[in-house]
Amino acid sequence: MDTKLAKNYTIIFLLVLNILLFAISFFLEEKYKITKEQEDTIISYLEKENVKIYTKIPKKYLPMPKITMKKTKHDNLLLQNIFFDTNNTVTRTERFEDTIFKQDNKTLKVNNLFVHFSDLDKKQGFLYDKENCINVAERYKESLEDIYGKMYLDRATDEKEYYFISYIQKTDGYKIFNNTLNIKVYKDGEIELYFNNYSKKDVLSKKLNICSPDEAIYTFVKEIKNLIPDQEIYIRQIDLGYYLKINDENINLSFEPYYRFYIKDNSEPFYVNAYTNTFEYENIVFNTEEIF
Repeated sequence: MDTKLAKNYTIIFLLVLNILLFAISFFLEEKYKITKEQEDTIISYLEKENVKIYTKIPKKYLPMPKITMKKTKHDNLLLQNIFFDTNNTVTRTERFEDTIFKQDNKTLKVNNLFVHFSDLDKKQGFLYDKENCINVAERYKESLEDIYGKMYLDRATDEKEYYFISYIQKTDGYKIFNNTLNIKVYKDGEIELYFNNYSKKDVLSKKLNICSPDEAIYTFVKEIKNLIPDQEIYIRQIDLGYYLKINDENINLSFEPYYRFYIKDNSEPFYVNAYTNTFEYENIVFNTEEIF
């Protein structure tokens, strides 16, 4: 048998196979992509409903599986090394499910739900602008990344009294809306930080179809107009990712695909379940005096 000829046939076969797989992938992606006509129609609908949109509309809506993740168990020693001067004494107390660490004006609280840190030291001559506030937040983010993995800048907004900088984690290219690092940097340099994390992803289902972005926007607008009537709505962010709806039925910590919406003058997100195309909004309220 001519070995050289056999190799050439193998190479040709692999090239044809790769071209075929690429073509199949391309046409599948096109199937799950909103058209220019759909985008124009939804924008026209928004104008009719007096809803302004100041963000890009997601284009793709490929099928997504349901996943599960476990609540991360925090290493208190590693967290202390991030937030405190290791040369000075740190006091530790227990209160209910909280473990609280203190050093001067710094406080770190760790429990099964979240990590909260505050640094109430006022910095003389602190430069309060967006770039510097993000730089301050980046230092905390980079330190936490060494323990918890990569995070991405999600939002950075001026809330008058402080800059709010938020980071988020991803899985398979999709945001995990519950895996967030939220940092407030105040005008005098004080810091407040809230961190929530789930890890060890496992797939619970095959990839299932989700509703298209324009369908989700229709649902959102209809419901938000009922929730906030007689007001002009400004949509400032829309994205697609995984969200854990915490309730008594969701005992397996099942994350499902959701579209997340932010509107002007409202810091809390609204959600549309991408499987069912139903509107939901964040109803998990922590004691804000304990967190911020």
